Amino acid sequence: MLKNKQLSTVKLRVPKMFRMLAVFTFFLGLQMQAQETKTVSGTVTDEATGTPIPGANVIVKGKSIGAVTDFDGIYSIEVSDQDVLVFSYVGFKPQEIQVGSQTTIDVSLTEDFTQLDEVTITGIGYGTVERREITSAVASVDTKDFNTGNINNPAELLQGKVAGLSIARPGGDPNAGFNIRLRGLSTFGANSQPLVVIDGVLGGSLQSIDPNDIESIEVLKDGSAAAIYGTRGASGVILVTTKKTRGVDNARVEYNTYLAMESVAKFVENSTPQQYIEAGGIDNGYETDWLDLVTRTGVTNVHNLAVSNGMKSGNYRASVNYRDVEGVALGSGFNQFNMRFNLVQRAMNDKLTLTINGALTKRKAKFVPYEAQRFAIIADPTAPIYNDNDPANGYWEPNTPEYHNPYAITQETTDDGIFTTLLGTIKADYKLTDNLNVAGFYSLQHESDQRSQYFGSLMRFASASGQGGRATKFAEDRENELFELTANYEKYFGDLKFSLLGGYSWQEFTYTNFDAFNTNFITDDLYYNALELGLGTATGNDALMGMNSQKEESRLISFFGRVMLNWDDKYFVSASLRREGSSKFGDNEKWGNFYAVSGGLDIAEVLDTPFSTLKLRAGYGVTGNLPTQNYEYRTRLSRGNRVFFNNSRYLQGVNFASNPNPDLKWEEKAETNIGLDFGALNSRLYGSIDWYTRNTTDVLQPIAVSVPPNFFDTTLRNIGELKTTGLEIALNAALVQKNELNYTTGITFSTFNTELVTLNGETEKTFRGNLGPPGLNGISPIKLEEGEPIGEIVAPIFEGLAEDGSRIITDQNGDGVITQEDDAVVVGNGLPDFELAWSNNLRYKNFDLSATFRGAFGHSLVNINRAYYESPRASNNYNPVRTKYYLPELTQGENWNSYYVEKADFFKLDNITLGYNFNLKSDTIKEFRVYASGQNLFVISGYTGVDPEVHYDWFGDQLAPGIDDRTSYFRTRTVSLGLNVTF
Repeated sequence: MLKNKQLSTVKLRVPKMFRMLAVFTFFLGLQMQAQETKTVSGTVTDEATGTPIPGANVIVKGKSIGAVTDFDGIYSIEVSDQDVLVFSYVGFKPQEIQVGSQTTIDVSLTEDFTQLDEVTITGIGYGTVERREITSAVASVDTKDFNTGNINNPAELLQGKVAGLSIARPGGDPNAGFNIRLRGLSTFGANSQPLVVIDGVLGGSLQSIDPNDIESIEVLKDGSAAAIYGTRGASGVILVTTKKTRGVDNARVEYNTYLAMESVAKFVENSTPQQYIEAGGIDNGYETDWLDLVTRTGVTNVHNLAVSNGMKSGNYRASVNYRDVEGVALGSGFNQFNMRFNLVQRAMNDKLTLTINGALTKRKAKFVPYEAQRFAIIADPTAPIYNDNDPANGYWEPNTPEYHNPYAITQETTDDGIFTTLLGTIKADYKLTDNLNVAGFYSLQHESDQRSQYFGSLMRFASASGQGGRATKFAEDRENELFELTANYEKYFGDLKFSLLGGYSWQEFTYTNFDAFNTNFITDDLYYNALELGLGTATGNDALMGMNSQKEESRLISFFGRVMLNWDDKYFVSASLRREGSSKFGDNEKWGNFYAVSGGLDIAEVLDTPFSTLKLRAGYGVTGNLPTQNYEYRTRLSRGNRVFFNNSRYLQGVNFASNPNPDLKWEEKAETNIGLDFGALNSRLYGSIDWYTRNTTDVLQPIAVSVPPNFFDTTLRNIGELKTTGLEIALNAALVQKNELNYTTGITFSTFNTELVTLNGETEKTFRGNLGPPGLNGISPIKLEEGEPIGEIVAPIFEGLAEDGSRIITDQNGDGVITQEDDAVVVGNGLPDFELAWSNNLRYKNFDLSATFRGAFGHSLVNINRAYYESPRASNNYNPVRTKYYLPELTQGENWNSYYVEKADFFKLDNITLGYNFNLKSDTIKEFRVYASGQNLFVISGYTGVDPEVHYDWFGDQLAPGIDDRTSYFRTRTVSLGLNVTF
């Protein structure tokens, strides 16, 4: 594809080396007299038990200076004699102590349940604040609240933990990502996943970080919280903070490991060999369990080693992670190696703090086509694996093009991926005064993906059929370079706390790829490692040999600021503004403004109420969403067909790929959020309630246009509008708080309803999704209509069977012909009415037990496996699916009607962990814990498919939720045994 490399007027050319050195030279050039400081250290303990309190906060009153105690309750902080230290921890009464001449201050905290609802420090983007000061919808989850067990993707840590955050992955494919939605659908033309920020790096990937290295995760849910991220905040923001070292002279070595066994929890029900024969299938004389042949018990082993230490002038932490994961699909899985390093170094009388992070992730994955599982469901159970049951005679193949030998697919497909992420960051913080800090940040993230496939000549499946083997190699590189300067000013004016943030951001993305394929190989032995040995063709047939390469760039430049006011811990105000320019926008719309304002009132502090906390919040924010394409505002060219010219040679044709659109801009989401944070019964009961409404306008989507006068038949334009409303409730209770017994529980509840206001200005109603060939090709079961909710499933109504075994379908318009367009009515919705999660944590002496239950209610699924394969007549070609809805009297083949739409409400045990901490009384071993975990141990649902999880899209189409495709991966369950040791 030919690209125009000219980007736009939004451009800043700064050499990379200069950007890396600018951070140092800027701050090292600053000379300012500082107040004389000293190091104060000590231990924070529980007064009742005398045990250390890890994670306690030690803050200099009135200043943005603080520390956190380590695992042994030890802290260290730089202060002056005039400073006052505030010691606090969730569930304990805070203490204030004047430093004076002391260099060692040990503190014992007493329990105070009125503090249980306060998370002292919370990330909000470009900084942290006390929880009481937050005026937006922000949720925090840290290590003590994370889901446990066989967690291979950081998204799993959050499942069921944040109201309004939906995380789903139908099936158990270890190589598949999670669909993450915050407050439902915010767009259908751009990125619907939240922006991920890892230690300040905007645009990070959750799969590039090992779950063991994560300290906490903040979710910025509403527009007033996310507006500080401008054009990338419309779908919400997830802030990930990795683990750091706390304290001085605290060398630690941590080792964590577990072994997990994963098995198929549910297959699609089909007919036994006897039932197959009774339904009219031909008996080939064998009994073959195809599902057993293409699946296995997947074994996972994980090892994590971390070393850390704190010194007077800084600290460091280094970790190494290795995980080897087998999927239940034969031949699938991955092994992954992670390294992460963090160094904090203070200098210039502790006025300058340098933070350096480095990370490497390398994943080697093996893939197997989902069709192997799909065909195993319907393959003839009386057929052999090989012709005449002899491998020398080749694989048995059915006499139909509708399916292929599933075992042959697993054995003759080689599909390998190598995915590498390399990240380096450096941050310099300089304390100009006690109230003013300036910082510079630089990061460079490089991602490299390689995918190599070979379909052997011995199988009939896919495009390799009849091609004598087909090899493909694909390589893609992505680079994300970020440079930011920020300044933070914080000062108390009597009872008024004033905080001001200002910043500048420059970010550039570079994308390159290359792919090539060939066919008709002289041998299968070399797989994809010798493309030149394919005898493909040079005669212009693109189906037999080809190649492609590409390079794209984009750039973002931003100026941003935020002001926060806190008067007497009673009244709170926050406002932010980000002005951002993108090279993805048209010439007339290079820059956009994104802003927010929010406020809070702690009613419990102002009025005499029975509540320990009762804070009312209200916020309004405008955020944006970028086009996923880079050059859609320009005229682009792409490769066309080859033409044989002058009876002598082939010429490569060139086509137009886009039309110019100087008015292309960002999507815009305006959101209003009203929330209430509360704590009652001496704060043993605490939580929050949020109601929101939002409008997404100027939704990006390709629109059909006429040619001529246009060069290309579609143009990306800002046409479309969505409206969403929802309610979120988070309720937590500390039911038991004793020295030896502790039990807390929490419930999250959320709803969202998304309405299509405008699609494209021309079409009021259309249908999405495709049930697929052969018999139901072109039937789209998801209706999309202006003024109606997203996700409506439509189908003709099934009334029962006639005496001759034919279906009785309601003729809605009485014309005597049943069609999807004229006779289908709404029979369900692919999106849930509400989602619910219930988390529990119990500690008794040395035992700990955690369990998280999760469910979604009100959604339906299109069960395509049933629509195609549940008819008894299917035995003419394949093995019939046989669920509780099976109709043995049915005499017709595949058909689309309401009988194949099922309610998919579910309630499941997401994960449960039982652990025991040994008291070894050893100076060497500080912690020794063993545990057992289970995931997806049971699912309560009436759905007859393999997984009732919400299907938020259909092959990437956000407007077609609710379709359970025939290529779905099987649902799995896992049990694991683990060990945590700290030295």
